[in-house]
Amino acid sequence: MCWSLIDRILIFTGGGLLSIIHFSDSEAKILTRWSEDVSLSAMGLVALMLREYQNTKNRVVIHKDWVAYIPEKSNYIPMAKITSKRYLLATIGFIRRLSLEIKDLPEECKLVAEAIIKTFEKHFRLKISKVTVY
Repeated sequence: MCWSLIDRILIFTGGGLLSIIHFSDSEAKILTRWSEDVSLSAMGLVALMLREYQNTKNRVVIHKDWVAYIPEKSNYIPMAKITSKRYLLATIGFIRRLSLEIKDLPEECKLVAEAIIKTFEKHFRLKISKVTVY
């Protein structure tokens, strides 16, 4: 499995964007702060995904390079940006698994991000060598 299968993961709650994780090579960068523009853009994307879910009732929603999973019983909506369509099925499996792993966690950015990284490593059988918090 190539390291570049997922570019980034976003986690949304009812209150908005909770966590952003960028992946590159064998590294993960956890963002704890971002600009208002990033929040607005992300909220527009999740609104688009939720509208598509309302129209189709499909829990997996795909828009361009973004894949979201709208869980039945969770406060979190995970969304991943894939680098290639060939990683689509693997990414769908990952975000569904991720949704189950984080559903009962408190709304804390770093805690959720750590769970994401752990699930990423377990699901893809890859080891992340460096985690940086920004």
